[in-house]
Amino acid sequence: MIQSRRISGDHGRNVEIKKANSIIYGLLGAIAIVYGIANLVFPTFMVPEAARSFPLSHILREQAAMAIFIGCMFLWCIFSYERRAAVHYFLMVFAFLLAAIHWFDYLRGHLNWMAPLYNTVPLIVLVLMAIKMRSVPGAV
Repeated sequence: MIQSRRISGDHGRNVEIKKANSIIYGLLGAIAIVYGIANLVFPTFMVPEAARSFPLSHILREQAAMAIFIGCMFLWCIFSYERRAAVHYFLMVFAFLLAAIHWFDYLRGHLNWMAPLYNTVPLIVLVLMAIKMRSVPGAV
């Protein structure tokens, strides 16, 4: 009797974690896709200098394609939840690199203090999700 309650309690907790993780994946995916589409269609929206520089405009559109791909990977994690672990860890590597670039540029005096902060949020969220994923039996 006690064992069956524990199993059903773990199942309920896993369902709650899956729902929360799916919301986070959906939110991060939507943000990445919207950002990518905006940059793809209007590269000068984010960087006005792109209007005067074809190479800069081209690089921004390539970055936009990457953002759309990253957004699709977040969405893939929702629809392939049981197989998401490897993709989740690769998204963590991407988020780490993005945050590191912004912290490096901030520390060299090229960016204001907000840029590294908001670029570190996805990394923190993904790391916390991974920790939770490992700590809950059956959540991986």
